[in-house]
Amino acid sequence: MSADEHHATKDVPAVSRAVAILDLAARSDEPLTLADVARALGLPKSSAHGLCATLANLGLLRRRGGAFVLGGHVMRWANAFAARSDVAEEFSRLWDETPALRVETLTLTILDGADVVYIASRHGEDPLGITFRIGMRLPAAFTATGKAMLSTMEINEVRGLYRRGLPAPMTERTVRTLDVLEEELDEVRRRGFSIDDHQVRDGMVCVGAPVFDFSGERAIGGFAISILDPNVETDRIATLGADVIRYARLLSQRLGS
Repeated sequence: MSADEHHATKDVPAVSRAVAILDLAARSDEPLTLADVARALGLPKSSAHGLCATLANLGLLRRRGGAFVLGGHVMRWANAFAARSDVAEEFSRLWDETPALRVETLTLTILDGADVVYIASRHGEDPLGITFRIGMRLPAAFTATGKAMLSTMEINEVRGLYRRGLPAPMTERTVRTLDVLEEELDEVRRRGFSIDDHQVRDGMVCVGAPVFDFSGERAIGGFAISILDPNVETDRIATLGADVIRYARLLSQRLGS
């Protein structure tokens, strides 16, 4: 398409209105009513209803009472954008600049629904017996990075993810109930880091912390250090916890937090 053809292309009104509604929802401190949308866009209420209902069905808006707020699908886009830009780049830069990190395995994930997706990893000198591949998915409830990110969410959001129960366990140590998961998340909030104690793989221990965006309020990723040590001692966990908090904060600072 030439430049002239590009400028001659007209916007599709329905798409433009849908984006305008999402912008309104993003800017608003309160849930949007249909009257709010109709007034802001100069639309009949019936048209506003059709657009909002469609966006809600797609997960781009979420119904709250008789109004609408941004839906979880928008977060997937935000996470995907972050994954392909600054956070993964800063993770790689941190690895390159910090020789002390190269002994253990480091991973960086984002949250996608009830799963974590691995967007960056560096395997250390000590083998784990497992390879964290880019694009690999694991249940967030079982992983250190997942627990770290879940700990930053409202409890109702967490319960919504697991309203049908937790996924099938991966080891004998895997968390099995939502009540136990909530207790684990309380512990994460208290001490500042999460622990996957043989929940994904027997003998593997991972310690994680959330990575925040520029606002310092929204977790856009989870950072973890993983070791293979079936009999890891409490002091070792505490040391790894302090390390993972420090490096996750450094990543957050580099993202403007």
